[in-house]
Amino acid sequence: MQRLKGRDFLAPTREALGRAALVAAAALLFSAGLSSTELRLFPASAPAPRFYAQPDAVGDAGLRLLDLEASYPWSGGAELELAAAFELAPAPDGSEEPAAPAVGPTPLAAPKLFTTPTIIATAGTLVLGGIYAISGPGRYGFEDFHFTNEGWFGRDTYAGGADKVSHFVVSSGLSRFLYEVYVAQGHSPNQSCALSFAVTILTGVVVEVGDGITVYGFSAQDLTADVLGATAGLLINRNHLQDLLGIRLGKVSTDIPERAVVDHEPSLGSGYSNEIYTADVKLAGLADRLHYRPGLTRYLMLSVAHFTKGFGYVPQIPGRYQNVGFELGLNVPEILKAVGVQDTTWWGKGLLAMFDFFRLPFTQIGVYYDLTNGKWYGPGAPYGYNAH
Repeated sequence: MQRLKGRDFLAPTREALGRAALVAAAALLFSAGLSSTELRLFPASAPAPRFYAQPDAVGDAGLRLLDLEASYPWSGGAELELAAAFELAPAPDGSEEPAAPAVGPTPLAAPKLFTTPTIIATAGTLVLGGIYAISGPGRYGFEDFHFTNEGWFGRDTYAGGADKVSHFVVSSGLSRFLYEVYVAQGHSPNQSCALSFAVTILTGVVVEVGDGITVYGFSAQDLTADVLGATAGLLINRNHLQDLLGIRLGKVSTDIPERAVVDHEPSLGSGYSNEIYTADVKLAGLADRLHYRPGLTRYLMLSVAHFTKGFGYVPQIPGRYQNVGFELGLNVPEILKAVGVQDTTWWGKGLLAMFDFFRLPFTQIGVYYDLTNGKWYGPGAPYGYNAH
């Protein structure tokens, strides 16, 4: 795809920071959402106890609690039929007093979906998406709205598929952060899941509309990657698999040698040579599910990695390549928990979430397979350019 409009060496860094800004901002919203949670010891409306009338020792009638041990909130009260009944003892003269009418339960109001904190979190995310979307036309100029067919993972595509993996990973992180925000604000898991999915995809649409009025164009492949990423992230959080599975983005600074880019110019946007993406299996969560004692391996994770090098130039560099790899790395959130960082505070939860999304450089060792030339490379492969 011809996207050249002049050399822009800082574009990769700005693009990466822009995509990460959505997730980082969502983490801040997450922290703010915790402060809006209301603590209640009991539900807003409690079932009324039942009474009966019985004469006391001097013949005066008085109300007494019926089934005191089952009355709310001592034990089991919430499971009783929410109806109050008065059982009246016979009058002293033997006449029967009419029974008091039964009082039905007070209907509970349906929980409000769009509360003020929810509106703030939702609107804030969409505004950030809009700011990022308009930054493209601001840098590269406005064009008539149009669609583009970018392809998927072919070697002749714009970024060798790294751009699609980036959309997947960022959307996964954003949906997970928003899910936790909405849960903290008191929404049910199903409501939180639906809200976070809708907001994540709507944010992706906003970003693609912004691309649609630049040289990039609206990409259906990018939006599809957003949908798949949001789904994957929500499946992890909705099924409480955060301690077992993870999806991360990392920075791997790489300089493309001048000899490799002779007569080639950087295209618009990012070439993705400075990023790596991983899908993780955390040994701590695996040990808990398989019921074995992991020892120090609790602080490790196994990952499948993907990265590309040399893409994002016009004309394309002949030596560009795509890698997949296998890594053994440190589980940084698990290490933080071991030194006392807990998710019971807003800062602790935010810190753990951040390191659950961002891959720290040089905290893993791995082997990587070059899909272009069929060779294996060692641990330093993500940080350098393997010339062919």
